[in-house]
Amino acid sequence: MLCASAVDAMLKEKGYTDGSLYARIGKAAEHHLITGEMAKWAHQIRLDANDQRHANKDAKLPDEKDAKLAFAFAIAFAEYLFVLPTKVSRGIGDSGSKS
Repeated sequence: MLCASAVDAMLKEKGYTDGSLYARIGKAAEHHLITGEMAKWAHQIRLDANDQRHANKDAKLPDEKDAKLAFAFAIAFAEYLFVLPTKVSRGIGDSGSKS
């Protein structure tokens, strides 16, 4: 559930604050903030968290593998949204205007 909350917080930090997490993931993909594949993965994490948040009796309890997958996505999402753009900006600044 915390990984889904982290995805939610990161999207809000990027200005996607309106509507449900489902809608915000869709808008982020539509606006090319994230790729379609990342949106698909984000929806999987969101749905897994929903099972736990809503105490779905039919859903299996998450195990260590599930936790590792959710955590891996949250890290990848953060790197894509925040770390990589910062590295690119620094790289452009460090290389000067050689183009």
